[in-house]
Amino acid sequence: MIINLIIHNIKSNNIKQQMVMKMVRNALNVGVGQSSSISEAVEMALENINNPKLTIVFASSDFDPNEVYSVVREKIKKGHIIGGTTAGEFTNLYTKPKTGTVAVMCLESPALKVGIGVGENISKNPEEAGRTAINMAYQNIIKDPTLASFVFLGLMKSKNTNLLNINPFTTICLIDGLQGVEEGVLRGMLSKMGRSSRIVGGSSGDDLKFKQTYQFADGVYTNSVVNALVCGLKMGVGMSHPYVPTDKGAVITKCKGRVIYELNGRPAAEVLKELLEVDEITPEVLSVNPFGVRTGDVYADYIIKSAICANKDGSVPCYAEVQKNCYLTMMTTDKKTAIENFKRALYDAVKDAGNPEEIGAIVIFNCVLRHLLNEKLGISDVEIIRKTFGKDIPVIGFNTYGEQGSTRGGSMGHYNQTSTILVISKETLSQC
Repeated sequence: MIINLIIHNIKSNNIKQQMVMKMVRNALNVGVGQSSSISEAVEMALENINNPKLTIVFASSDFDPNEVYSVVREKIKKGHIIGGTTAGEFTNLYTKPKTGTVAVMCLESPALKVGIGVGENISKNPEEAGRTAINMAYQNIIKDPTLASFVFLGLMKSKNTNLLNINPFTTICLIDGLQGVEEGVLRGMLSKMGRSSRIVGGSSGDDLKFKQTYQFADGVYTNSVVNALVCGLKMGVGMSHPYVPTDKGAVITKCKGRVIYELNGRPAAEVLKELLEVDEITPEVLSVNPFGVRTGDVYADYIIKSAICANKDGSVPCYAEVQKNCYLTMMTTDKKTAIENFKRALYDAVKDAGNPEEIGAIVIFNCVLRHLLNEKLGISDVEIIRKTFGKDIPVIGFNTYGEQGSTRGGSMGHYNQTSTILVISKETLSQC
């Protein structure tokens, strides 16, 4: 797909490499704003920005989503807008996530290429919606006449094995977090994108009201998946959760979709209470001791499957799909583990971006349950970022109803109690 894209664009547009090299200087400017006033948040983000190519907007569900989009679009005439409603918003302007605000990040770069796609009615046919969203995003990005030159120069100038790590496209994926079909949407996307695709994102929220969430993609949507396919700058992704395995666990012997009916051949709720050594299963208990499932890739990392509650019939619903015969490991954590795991994800994302000399921006999709755990442990992700890199880096993020991303070994999925991270560098693909 990439080679065809290069040939198509170079032949049809006769692009000069010199044009691309001129864009390398001052490759990325970033503006950030956050406020309980929509207008003020946008104006803060635009303070030193003239023509943003991409604007990311994360807004509390306390606002009318149509008003949020209308105000942002009125002030930002050109460029694309993506985002959605949240269960808490954060930027580097504050130490901790806030509620009742609008967070805005403007990315200004002539090198940044963006294609927006939307798949609607995901509750009815999630896989088709996923395919539609990525197809639309791809068709929109290939219209950019300089895209092929950035990809081509990136390939040609990479040295040694760096060429093997070239992955020019990144997909920012935002899915309605109340439909419970993220896995189906991702299956549809991957059927078009292939196994090596870089996907990062989160499921939109509504401040734990659990009524309706909204997504922004040059318009306002609900019950949808929105994709921003981006290229031109070096980018990398990482993911982590705060947990380590215990020696306790059980096998799923009966389940369907996201509901566990039996563990070890017994009602799931009974076994879960025994494992947790509690009389009642509560969100507070589950936030500290979720399930872990080992991936089948070479790293065998644990991914998190969060239980929601115990139903009267003894079943246990989860926030992600589960599979029969899968071994669920009880997980635990402490403050030191949570901090170190988050730092590792940051390093993974920087490495995936090619270890750029300067990071331009960081976008974080953080599970609302992980946020509650951070509050309990006294942890601030923004402070960890400052201490890790030794400076204030533009950051935007939101507390999600689930996270999309891939493990170190490339297992793509929908996760719980996790952070998925996008690092955007100030270097173009054409820079060595």
